[in-house]
Amino acid sequence: MKPVKFGVIGVGGMGGSHARNIGQLAEAEVVAVADVNEAAAHKMGAEVGAKSYSDYKALIRKGGVEAVIIATPHYFHPPIAIYAAQHGVHVLSEKPIAVSVAAADKMVQACHKDRVKLGVMFQQRTEASRRKMRDMITDGALGELHRVSMVVPWYRPQAYYNSGAWRGTWGGEGGGVLMNQAPHSMDQFVWMGGMPQSVQGIANTRLHQIEVENTALSIFDYGNGKVGWLYASTAEVPGGERIEVAGDKGVLVWEGGKLRHFVLDQPLQEHLRSATEQFGSPKGQWHDVPVEKEPAGHLQVVQAFARALREDDDSLLIATGEDGLRSLELANAMLMAGYTRQEVALPLDRGRFERMLKKLRDGVAPTELNQSKSGAKRRVANAATK
Repeated sequence: MKPVKFGVIGVGGMGGSHARNIGQLAEAEVVAVADVNEAAAHKMGAEVGAKSYSDYKALIRKGGVEAVIIATPHYFHPPIAIYAAQHGVHVLSEKPIAVSVAAADKMVQACHKDRVKLGVMFQQRTEASRRKMRDMITDGALGELHRVSMVVPWYRPQAYYNSGAWRGTWGGEGGGVLMNQAPHSMDQFVWMGGMPQSVQGIANTRLHQIEVENTALSIFDYGNGKVGWLYASTAEVPGGERIEVAGDKGVLVWEGGKLRHFVLDQPLQEHLRSATEQFGSPKGQWHDVPVEKEPAGHLQVVQAFARALREDDDSLLIATGEDGLRSLELANAMLMAGYTRQEVALPLDRGRFERMLKKLRDGVAPTELNQSKSGAKRRVANAATK
């Protein structure tokens, strides 16, 4: 196929890696790069043999691109994507696609309106063991799902947050571990187990000197007895991601790239209703699930995106804009539930989250968000009597 001409917007971090590596693909080529740091853009352009710009709008209008990869800070993803869509340029966005689901809505809607493709860089979906786990769930290996759980420590020292003034701030990142380190995990959570109907949780900051949350624990209600929970932190070691999905026919456990399957001899609901022993439990066996290694990573996402463009087939995308929207909606709900200490229903109240985010950006302490209405009334009454 004829290579798709890509522009990379934001080359100071992950975008630089994309610009350097895309040349390995037969399906894609980088013809332009852009960064607000003009020197960085010029250097990268010279390195990969592409035009360079300090303005993303100039790249989209003049760079001769068919698609762009957006690798800027999160807040800038929606306006860049919308501008690209308006000019008929397809969009592959780094995660998360936006800071708020309201902004993501506009981004997705614009790409639909102008009939351009919107993909998301969820490269974990390309890993063979994760795909195998998801396929087994979809194919009914576990039967009706009862529980989805995930632990994702992503340790970062204070030096990481000190490396950029925007890091660890509400104005720069719009959140902490839920917006920067864990979006892949939340995508995996929804991809494996579906979208819950409500969220409860705790979000806080320990040890790090930052504005945003570095630890979040949420529990999810799917209805009909199905539940889930997710724990993420940048202040815990030794790390190690673990995913568990339990159902009527058994359990799947993913850890360290390896997949194990506990197969029940008898479905749980049958045993539960028919067993005569008070403390008897259904028998089963653990099996290691064989998985063949295949190429995985960012390049596979770009490759699939290029093929989807050439064949005009959205089913070839690794992750769509709607996938990015769902994982972001979960992150927003986790943040709101974690700070307000209230159950948050899904679909998320966009306006309510926007108001909370504005308070945080304006300097309201997160601890102030979980004050009850009665407590707020008491504070107003006390202030009036002084």
